[in-house]
Amino acid sequence: MRDVLVPLVSDLLQVISTGTDNNGVGRLSRHAATLSAVSGQDPAMAPLAESAQRAMAAEADEAPLPLLDLIQGVMESRAGLAEFHAVSGEIKEVPEVGYWATPMPAEVLYTLIPETRPFAKRAKAPEQIENIEAAGRRGQVADLRLVQPFLKMLTEKAGNTVADVIARIAIPAYGRVILNDLWPTLAPENRTFIAAYKIDVELTLARLLDKSGDKKKSDKGGNVMKAVEKLMTTVNEDGSSIGPESLPIIKLALKHAPDQGFRRKLADIVASMGSRGSDALPELIDAFENTGLTRDYYLVRPIVVLGKESNEVADTVLRAMGDRDPVVRLMAVFNFGQMGNVAEKGLSQVEDLAESDPDTKVRETATKMLNKLKIKFGLAEPASLEI
Repeated sequence: MRDVLVPLVSDLLQVISTGTDNNGVGRLSRHAATLSAVSGQDPAMAPLAESAQRAMAAEADEAPLPLLDLIQGVMESRAGLAEFHAVSGEIKEVPEVGYWATPMPAEVLYTLIPETRPFAKRAKAPEQIENIEAAGRRGQVADLRLVQPFLKMLTEKAGNTVADVIARIAIPAYGRVILNDLWPTLAPENRTFIAAYKIDVELTLARLLDKSGDKKKSDKGGNVMKAVEKLMTTVNEDGSSIGPESLPIIKLALKHAPDQGFRRKLADIVASMGSRGSDALPELIDAFENTGLTRDYYLVRPIVVLGKESNEVADTVLRAMGDRDPVVRLMAVFNFGQMGNVAEKGLSQVEDLAESDPDTKVRETATKMLNKLKIKFGLAEPASLEI
């Protein structure tokens, strides 16, 4: 069968390319005779022989239909002759990385780089942003023709919304392979940081600190603060939230945070992550206990949110109940009442606050939390206590 089909396929391709006139179909005459002869021994060849005869007998304008039947049958039969050759070795997964391609449609490319088409008008920012976002969704934004224009856009002045979208969507689409092009201009305040951060936050943070060289520790902390400020500004403008992938830089920022207000913002970010932000608990606890003469009452809630069942958090809040600031004691005893089973270890200390704290609000709150915990642990009946 192979000896019949292989030369037939070759001649069919010639007929297709030259047309179905009499001379073209005439190339099939010997194949038609061969197919008829072979079909007596192999019934599977009979339909091919019949199609070949009809193509030979048809008028020139009617030949295409039987010829198409012949082509379909021959190609199906030819495919059945394919041999499967087993390949030795192990199939390995290809790691997910950035992709390099040039798939962007020309009409979209023109709106981003009008120089690619003579007399093209520059599109306005909303249209450019829409095209970048759409190309990102379709996997077309990492176009090789746009690498250099995109990199150049990262240096545009603040307020350029197209450049902001390029840093957030377009540059990260190229993946880690483009990081070397970002390192020379990496700075915590600029778009290059956001683009690199989107690709690999830990590597970007390490590079950012390396660029500080042998400067003082506070200088490195300043770079971290600027980077986090840029990050917070960017996600707020974008309408998104900072995710757990940002924990490395947030943990470092908690360590270097220069003022109370900044630590509070960071604490809120970590608390909003829920259990995914629990890796930052040690840094948050350290910031709570070691950043002033008195603890910052505002940090009590984020700490408890992240560690309701943590013995370390329970011990931290119990220590805060002895703080010199009555507001800290108030927040500590209130949030201690929100903790899980680990709160049982602190009942006696809560009872002490309820009985003898010099501040009236602390005593009242401690009494309510004590009653709540007693009910929770089966030490009292709800009807007998004030909640």
